[in-house]
Amino acid sequence: MNTKTDVIPTPEKEVQERISCPERLSALDTTNLMDSPHEEVFDRAVRLATKLTGRPVGLLSLVDGTRQFFKAQTGLDGWASEDRETPLSHSFCQYVVAEDAPLIVTDARQDERVKDNLAIDDLDVVAYLGVPVRAPDGHTLGSFCVIDGDPYEWSKEDVQILEDLSKMIETELQFRETVTQRDMLLDEMDHRLKNVFTLLGGMVRQTAREASDASEMADLINGRLHALSSAHSLILPKSANGSIDTNDVSLGTLTQTVLSPYPSTQARVQGSDVTLGPKAAVAFALSLHELATNAAKYGAFSASSGRVNIGWSVDADKLSLTWREELPDDLQVELKENGFGSRLLQMNVEAQLGGTLQRELTPKGVHVGFDVPVGALLH
Repeated sequence: MNTKTDVIPTPEKEVQERISCPERLSALDTTNLMDSPHEEVFDRAVRLATKLTGRPVGLLSLVDGTRQFFKAQTGLDGWASEDRETPLSHSFCQYVVAEDAPLIVTDARQDERVKDNLAIDDLDVVAYLGVPVRAPDGHTLGSFCVIDGDPYEWSKEDVQILEDLSKMIETELQFRETVTQRDMLLDEMDHRLKNVFTLLGGMVRQTAREASDASEMADLINGRLHALSSAHSLILPKSANGSIDTNDVSLGTLTQTVLSPYPSTQARVQGSDVTLGPKAAVAFALSLHELATNAAKYGAFSASSGRVNIGWSVDADKLSLTWREELPDDLQVELKENGFGSRLLQMNVEAQLGGTLQRELTPKGVHVGFDVPVGALLH
């Protein structure tokens, strides 16, 4: 392969912009490889690269916005080897990152792209072959390269060797990310289970005080467990394509799920697209379940002519939700002033979400409104 002296160099300003991309730097930071100790899995790869290509120097170079760090190296001498890094003034690898493509240099002294780079004189870099090393999300982290102090004609086989070894490094990075996500998933599930057990304990104790007999207690607990299960089935983290997806859930989907046991013709749901995190989803699910259960026992769902209007809106500071039950004039209900359902609403809205709750009892049904800070929705 000939030196690509006919290739127009990428302007240095554009190179700097590309390697300083915040998303790329975030991906690099996520690997925790910068300034980390030597690791045999990477050292082995650079040793193998030099043996297979016959070149004296091999590097796994990670590039941030100001320097390149040698995660692995073999054959490099002097201050750069001791420091395990150089400024970008001495970096060919930055161009691999900026172009996200192999850089093939037969004689750097004659190559317009790099002929002024200080690595030529200070580090004896004359022939260079580098290929991208990418993060699991696709961002280019650095270069896997081999170097010679004399001009060298790189072959297609040389390029293929480095690309194959780079893919092995990327596989290692993907494995590490998967392990990290698995550990995060286990921590998340442990946290949620502890919260669920705490919540269940309180529900059982309060329901035992509220129920008149064992049968009613069983029905109440089963209903609340169903609401809890529905919420968790929507927010349960899932694994797909080697990554852990901890999707949040929309308030609209959650509301429709909780109301699914009741006639759809009696419930009207209106609201903008709002995303809830795990804690908020559970609090909203239990609150809506209590309102629906109360409506089925005493209010709008207890008669086929009853109606429930659920709506919400969001501004810069809060989400406001309203639950309004309406019964015809010839039907009136006797409403319970207090009960565990009311206390559970208060606990979820005020204690769990830091919101405010308003509840008005009318002969035609209950009207409930609550405001929740926007910051609490994604928790």
